[in-house]
Amino acid sequence: MIINIKLYMIEDRDDKYLEMIKGIIREVMSELGLNDSIIRFISVKISRDYIDVIRGMMLGGEGPAEFMPIINELREYEIFDLPALIINGRKIIEGRDLSPR
Repeated sequence: MIINIKLYMIEDRDDKYLEMIKGIIREVMSELGLNDSIIRFISVKISRDYIDVIRGMMLGGEGPAEFMPIINELREYEIFDLPALIINGRKIIEGRDLSPR
């Protein structure tokens, strides 16, 4: 079974969460003797320059058409705050309360 992990984050603000998730993945893989192909990790970094536009679009406002793919993803997972962690298509947590637990 492949585990898909996706972290939505604000670039340069949430880097500590990115490093924390990567560290946890390495630790779990090492402890369980898993190979690299069992976990797929993707980080989606949203620029601080565009976060207000994206938030406005999430609330029904208008914005650039090229933002629609990320808007659709955020809506699909019902993400309203960043960072947000998705594991196997299920939102686990969102907001700045991410911890190793």
